[in-house]
Amino acid sequence: MAYPFILQVLIVLAAAVVAGEIFEQLRMPSVAGELLSGIILGPTFLGAVSFTSDLQAISEIALFFIIFLIGIEMNTETLRKHVPAALLLAFTSFVLPLVLAFGVAAFVLPFGRTSDFIVALAIAVPSISIISVLVMQYELLEKESGQVILSTVVVADLVAFVLLAAASSPVPSTVSVVAYTAIFIAAFVLVDWILNTRRQEFRKALVRMGRVARRENLAYALLIVVGLAVASMFQLMGLSYIIGAYFAGLIVHDGLIGKKAFQEVSQTLSKMNGGIFIPLFFGLAGLEANLSSSGYGLLPGLGVVIGASLVPAVALTYFSAKKALRRGDSGGPKQVALALGGRGAVGIVVASVALGDGILNSTAYSLIVIGTLAVSLLVPLLLGRKNVAN
Repeated sequence: MAYPFILQVLIVLAAAVVAGEIFEQLRMPSVAGELLSGIILGPTFLGAVSFTSDLQAISEIALFFIIFLIGIEMNTETLRKHVPAALLLAFTSFVLPLVLAFGVAAFVLPFGRTSDFIVALAIAVPSISIISVLVMQYELLEKESGQVILSTVVVADLVAFVLLAAASSPVPSTVSVVAYTAIFIAAFVLVDWILNTRRQEFRKALVRMGRVARRENLAYALLIVVGLAVASMFQLMGLSYIIGAYFAGLIVHDGLIGKKAFQEVSQTLSKMNGGIFIPLFFGLAGLEANLSSSGYGLLPGLGVVIGASLVPAVALTYFSAKKALRRGDSGGPKQVALALGGRGAVGIVVASVALGDGILNSTAYSLIVIGTLAVSLLVPLLLGRKNVAN
């Protein structure tokens, strides 16, 4: 029957929205409140709502729109400009801490090599959704440090998604995953270059499509259809559809489709995400957590994994940022190091995909949710507890 399912969705959504708003008023990340609401509603505490295959489908739809918007909000021109610095800082803020965290996880966690790696990956990966808000809150968007931060987290998140796809496949398939990714990135760069050299023609085509249909919004709605098509292509290649959604969003920016059209697309998706998809996804993510009594004994080990990831990430990134940034930006290295310590949404995405693919068990997934919740609260405290949302 449809009514119980609709009721469950409404309960999760309402609880997540309220909890997220409470956390924002307390100057904490709303994602932490949304996760906590799901944990309370789920089997860990109240058991009021059960996670079903129908709710899983809703979660995947929400995830597509979240990742698609993340891609849209990142400008490829900014990324290209700061590629050298981004590669260096992605290594110090993500890759090296991931290696250290995985080494520690292999000793203190009992899940097996692949699952331990996914736990380390989810804990170590920076979150573009949280970090982008930190950049805006600290008015870094127009500064070199802010642009380097955003470029770095794009590189880190892309690497994380590829590692997730590779970890879920046998060795021959992993080679194929890497090859497909390299081919797609090359094709993406070519298409992005072609579209940007023919911006006027592309914009005129969008306008003509809107005139023919007598509905301007229809032309922009096709962008979402393209995003779904690219996501499906990645799924067929053996990669997660979230990488396709990310790339599809990344190619859309104001220089390509015009500032007015871009604002319409961005604002519409932002409202949909902020009011529905983000709280629903993270509420459902918390709902899936089910930490058994044996899992509580693993919390000290989880703390060690978090420390092995976060402490080296901040320290190494600080010294790397001093070399990567111009000397005139005196406060930049500290801001870059602390901001890139932001964890949260992407780690939950990694964990949710791995759980759905059967790579993680419920205990491992629950530890990731708890660890992400802890780190998402810690970083804003280090940055001075400014208002940090999703």
